[in-house]
Amino acid sequence: MKHLFKATKMGWAKEKEGIYFDSSTFTAEEAKQEFKEYHGTTDRGYPYTGYEYDGQKYHDVTYLGEFEDDELPHNDIELMDILIKRQQKNK
Repeated sequence: MKHLFKATKMGWAKEKEGIYFDSSTFTAEEAKQEFKEYHGTTDRGYPYTGYEYDGQKYHDVTYLGEFEDDELPHNDIELMDILIKRQQKNK
């Protein structure tokens, strides 16, 4: 099982990245704490809050949930399919 996060890399391209942590090593809260908050200022003088993990800086980080190793989504469509299947299963 893995905790999955979706993060937007710093920069104008708004590139998204999936980051996961092994559930046997990290709780969801411990995994969230791996993203270190920092504060910066844009070129135009506006303050912002960003997040850093493993040398990479991100605009934002979102926790998507815990997934089986063989069901990790690789894009938003796969994520929605998994979430819909889970919801149907729990009815």
